[in-house]
Amino acid sequence: MPSILEPEKRRPRRTISRKGVDPLVGEIAEALLQLGGSAHRDRVLEFLAMNRSAEGEVKLSLRARAVAAFDAHSGSDRDSRGVRPLFRRPFGPGSHRWALTAEAEAFLRAGGAARDVQASASL
Repeated sequence: MPSILEPEKRRPRRTISRKGVDPLVGEIAEALLQLGGSAHRDRVLEFLAMNRSAEGEVKLSLRARAVAAFDAHSGSDRDSRGVRPLFRRPFGPGSHRWALTAEAEAFLRAGGAARDVQASASL
């Protein structure tokens, strides 16, 4: 059995391949979660910009990357790998209203609640 007292006997850390996952997807999910689960695209972009710089100015490159990341992880069906979408457009295609899917929002809120419980237990 691995021991924390004997590091040489511990199992090596597992590495999860995150190749191909844009960190901006997580930032968009966090922004939507902080904004109540859904918000206008411009509000989400402002939120992202505020976390990146003091001015909070939305640059065209950030806008283009965020829209592409949102589109890549939104839809109504599972993708070819069987992964469910994280985001949706509640008012349909062409809408600038962005939202987390119900499953994604529930998962993220439950994860946050679990972290809060762990943090308070360690105090």
